[in-house]
Amino acid sequence: MDCVTSLSGVEVQVDDWGVDAVYGSPQKCLSCTPGVTPLTVGDRAREKILGRETDPKSWYLDLAGVMEYWGDDPSYHHTPPTSSLYGLRESLRLVAEEGLEARWKRHRDVAGALVEGLEDLGLELFPDRDHWLPSLNTVRVPDGVDDAAVIDFLLSEYDIEIAGGLGELSGELWRIGCMGHSARHQNVAALLTGMKEALAAQEYDTSAIEA
Repeated sequence: MDCVTSLSGVEVQVDDWGVDAVYGSPQKCLSCTPGVTPLTVGDRAREKILGRETDPKSWYLDLAGVMEYWGDDPSYHHTPPTSSLYGLRESLRLVAEEGLEARWKRHRDVAGALVEGLEDLGLELFPDRDHWLPSLNTVRVPDGVDDAAVIDFLLSEYDIEIAGGLGELSGELWRIGCMGHSARHQNVAALLTGMKEALAAQEYDTSAIEA
């Protein structure tokens, strides 16, 4: 399961959901420097890895070799990035200090305020609400609006960076992260103010939003 933009930001129940393998990313909801990847492998996946009949094509992703770090007779695989590991440990300490369930709720509440404010501007989410990911909000670009111009305006005028769509969705949506330490109501307020000004600069009607 891909948990790059969800780990510690939304609920993930690996054992209860019967997920065999999960990977995440430290620089998203964990608010850590990049460099190491949180990864967990369950018993069924472990059996597959250890029972494979061909050698892995990538030495760095030789999980059978990496797993030899543990056990009664540990074996060396590579030099670990100790600085990155200390950074990850500190980010996990902050997660534990806040409380995982409280952290999930903060992301839902802050992202909910973001979505409500965007809807007040006349914008709408790309996915159905049943498939909404609070940590990464995808928003449809209205007809007649230059998505890149809005991105450039927010960055130059408010020092806020959002991203555009990828592949077939290029030019069709914005991707607005609401992750980790930056998932704060004051950041949502700044983003909504900047978005209103960016849209108004393109003569898009934002009069629906309350002053």
